[in-house]
Amino acid sequence: MTFRFLLLIGLSCIHCFANASNLTLYINKGSLTIGTSFISACAFNADENLNTKSEIIELDVNEVINITVINTDSLEHSFTIDGFIDSNNAIAPFQTEVFSVSFPNPGTFRYYSDKSYGANIGASGIFLIGFPNESHFFWNLFDLNKQLTHDFANLSETSYPADYLPELFFISGTHYPFTLEDPQTKVVINNGQSCIISVVNSGYMDHVLHFHGFHVEILSAQLAADRVGWSKDTIPLKKGEAMTFRLVANQVGIYPVHDHNLIAVTNAGFYPGGMLTQIQVLP
Repeated sequence: MTFRFLLLIGLSCIHCFANASNLTLYINKGSLTIGTSFISACAFNADENLNTKSEIIELDVNEVINITVINTDSLEHSFTIDGFIDSNNAIAPFQTEVFSVSFPNPGTFRYYSDKSYGANIGASGIFLIGFPNESHFFWNLFDLNKQLTHDFANLSETSYPADYLPELFFISGTHYPFTLEDPQTKVVINNGQSCIISVVNSGYMDHVLHFHGFHVEILSAQLAADRVGWSKDTIPLKKGEAMTFRLVANQVGIYPVHDHNLIAVTNAGFYPGGMLTQIQVLP
């Protein structure tokens, strides 16, 4: 059975939106190998094939989108958007729900399944609202312990232990050097232009991003709203944070961006790896 959940912000009435955008997301869960690491993962994908990179959703301000969420898992999930759709909804195993949503302000927002076998193994993605005239890049930060992903998936663990020790650190479903192969993760921009970088911390750790060569302006922040307007080269993101940055390219070259926590730029202890990508400014 399919139900419709309506969440319309800044609109005067609720009705059937024939002109709304439409999107289908599949909640997929399973095991796969990333690099040399075998993990359990869950994600919101465009089809029934599991991919660790959850879909990125870009909308205009006040644009209504109807999102059909199909749960391919044998366990219940939710479709939660911080500040917009709370966790009081359920998508039963192998069932479908439809959610309608719009956003009144530009910015970055996190969506996820609130189940321990969902978000704790990667079922978390990005909404970017607005900024239509600039290039967009996306960094979905995630940290994991390989064995713990299997424990979450098989329900032998339902919360992070006090001695949690992450081993892998992802940007948008992968880690360095593979981050340089993703055109939405590696920033490539012409000198003199600006771009938007949409960032969500979907992991359990707090992370601190450090930019070489540039300061970026914080345009939106869901948890640290007092930092909007700051221009910094080092920016902390607490777990659950969603931020939007503007980078203005004013010098040609290749510049790294990385987590300032040393463990987060390793792959299972091997350096370099993890949360490391690049900004490439072309002449």
